[in-house]
Amino acid sequence: MTKVELLKSFAKGWFGNSQQHSIHAQFLKQRGFNKLGDMIMAESDEEWEEAKKVNARLIELGETPVVAIEEYPVITDVKEMLEYDCKDSAEALPMMSKSLALFEDDYVSRAMIQQFIVDEQEHFNWVRQHLNLIKEIGYENYLIEMLG
Repeated sequence: MTKVELLKSFAKGWFGNSQQHSIHAQFLKQRGFNKLGDMIMAESDEEWEEAKKVNARLIELGETPVVAIEEYPVITDVKEMLEYDCKDSAEALPMMSKSLALFEDDYVSRAMIQQFIVDEQEHFNWVRQHLNLIKEIGYENYLIEMLG
């Protein structure tokens, strides 16, 4: 995969993931889980911004971004939603880290991707923390904590 193809793939993925998280946040808020819905919406906004940064970088490189979106499942069960996010991040992190080798001669893109890796690691840690909380206090108690 070329650098340009990879950047386009990142944008497509983040636009899709942003929409998935936005939909999940709306489902959560509609069901009264406002705390969790707000957290997931913040993640959606961050992913949208990351996709926009990638497209801006493509333009800076003289490339034409694509208008495309990666498809992601809409999950209505809270625990399954978190488990999917955890698995998705766990798979994305090594791929993102490995992709840095393509950008040894492009310090701007490399620094941008390194920040994306930091953000993804933070999200992964956050999701794992919430899954551990479910184990510790039980699913129903977790859901009660996310009301409000």
